[in-house]
Amino acid sequence: VLYAFFGLRLLYIAWRSDSRASQNKEIEEVQEKLEAGQGKSTFRRVFSRLCTPIFLESFVLTFLAEWGDRSQIATIALATHKNAVGVAIGATLGHTICTSFAVVGGSMLASRISQGTVATIGGLLFLGFSVSSYFYPPL
Repeated sequence: VLYAFFGLRLLYIAWRSDSRASQNKEIEEVQEKLEAGQGKSTFRRVFSRLCTPIFLESFVLTFLAEWGDRSQIATIALATHKNAVGVAIGATLGHTICTSFAVVGGSMLASRISQGTVATIGGLLFLGFSVSSYFYPPL
């Protein structure tokens, strides 16, 4: 179900992305937000800088994607037999490094290929994974 959700979401992003018009619209929206944020309190400015829409979106999507997957189950199993603090630090560091590689690779890919193309390919792959997992469930 999550594969299908991510696939459809990426295809929706690809459908909505109109390279030049989308970028210009996004720049205008950011400028409006910056101008509107001039009268905010210090706390609200700091909070709005930390909790940007992209931060919240990436947090929620990563949380949902990782919830109940094999690495989480393996981490739970490892923590039952070993030092929980060491397992937590190791798992956090490993996930951080892996995700950082994905972010750097994605930004390098995005500099060569349009966002719409990347989203279309990703969406089709996720839908393919969804269909595959439906017809060939894990043993």
